[in-house]
Amino acid sequence: MKKNQRALWFAQRCALALAAATLCYLLFGILGVGCLWWRTAGLPCPSCGMSRAWLCALSADLSGAFFWHPLFWTIPPLALLLIFAGAGRRWVQRVLILCAVLFAAVYLVRMALLFPHTAPMTVNPNGLLPRLFSRYFYG
Repeated sequence: MKKNQRALWFAQRCALALAAATLCYLLFGILGVGCLWWRTAGLPCPSCGMSRAWLCALSADLSGAFFWHPLFWTIPPLALLLIFAGAGRRWVQRVLILCAVLFAAVYLVRMALLFPHTAPMTVNPNGLLPRLFSRYFYG
């Protein structure tokens, strides 16, 4: 790739990442939508607490950040990896699989230790699954 093509490729990737981050901020932050999974399913997702973790980290409260989600720090390196290396390379796919396994393991541990009464691993009683469960099992 020529130098000008690389610069254009880099600018496009950065613009795409910025647009995605802005859209997420607008959708979840300003509009107050929150976590769509928690709102609809009623159960925490594997990334539950990630936004609060980053708010703590940006306020220099690293212990709070690790409390809300211990893997918050993995997101910037993963984003950079995907932006600059792409997902098509075999080693990148292995890193993504490793991160997925890590997120799943942390999710299972958090569900075992914190669910259902300790934030961020709480139940939304208005979610679909808790309503179905209460309707069919507690009638």
